[in-house]
Amino acid sequence: MDEKMVQKIVKEAYSKVAQGEENCTCGTCGSNSNEFAKALGYSQEELKIIPDESNLGLGCGNPIALSNLEANEVVLDLGSGAGFDAFLAANKVGAEGKVIGIDMTPEMIEKAEENARKNEINNVEFKLGQIEDLP
Repeated sequence: MDEKMVQKIVKEAYSKVAQGEENCTCGTCGSNSNEFAKALGYSQEELKIIPDESNLGLGCGNPIALSNLEANEVVLDLGSGAGFDAFLAANKVGAEGKVIGIDMTPEMIEKAEENARKNEINNVEFKLGQIEDLP
């Protein structure tokens, strides 16, 4: 299977999750997204401060725990999905900081933007693009 085919399959799968058609990727079939996030090391406090709709249970790690984010920093979230880690990072960098999320799935970008808008999170922006070819 070539790179383009893999990207197409991944994009289709995440598109279905973003649209609510499926909830199964990354080994999370049947998992409660909050329980899965806790298993990755996210705290209950972190889960309370993000939009519920951003936690789709798609994470494959906990980059926030590995970072030492401070106020006023700029963060790039590659594969940002519905914004879960981007919103946590936005909280850490504060109003003067900025988070830019990149995702290859238009439906995920739409969902992340909607989550930011509905929850008045103004220090994030989401861009459509591929990690291998950043916009």
